[in-house]
Amino acid sequence: MDRSRLTRFINQKLQDLPLDEPVFVPPSTSVRGALGLMREGSRSCVLAVAGGRLVGIFTERDVLTKCMGEGFDWDQPLEAAVLTRSPRTIPASGTVAEAIATMQQHHYRTLPVVDGERVIGLIRMGDLMTHLAEAYPEDILNLPPRPHQVMERPEGG
Repeated sequence: MDRSRLTRFINQKLQDLPLDEPVFVPPSTSVRGALGLMREGSRSCVLAVAGGRLVGIFTERDVLTKCMGEGFDWDQPLEAAVLTRSPRTIPASGTVAEAIATMQQHHYRTLPVVDGERVIGLIRMGDLMTHLAEAYPEDILNLPPRPHQVMERPEGG
C-alpha cells in the first residue's frame, strides 16, 4: 500500500466510519443480565450509563479477569465490583490513528466514541482492521503470508 493511501486511511475521522451500536445498561444491572445482553447480541461489552452519562464499561476481558473466581456472585450489580469506571473515550472527531494509538497505549480492544458527553458508538481494533481490508482489498488480500520470505523455486503445478 502506498504511503498516501495509508495516510488517508489513518487520518479518517471516526464519525465517518461505521461505528458499532453500543448496548446501554444502568450500573445496577446484574452481571448475569449484562452477560445475557452481550451473548444475545454477540457483543464484546456493555456500557453503564447513569443520568445520561457514561459511568463505566463491562467487557469480555472483565468477565475473565474479575468474574471467574470461585464463589463469584453472578447476580451482583455491575457497579459492585466488575465495572471499569470512567472508561477512556475518544471524540467522534478523532482519527483512526488516534484510536489505534489509544488502544495500543492502554491495551484496549474497544473504545466508546463520544460526541460531547453522548456516546454515539463503539470502535474496535478488529473493526478497524476489517475497514482497512475492505477499503484496500487488493493491497491486503494480495499480501504473502510472510512478506520477507523469498521462494527458492516457483510453487504450483
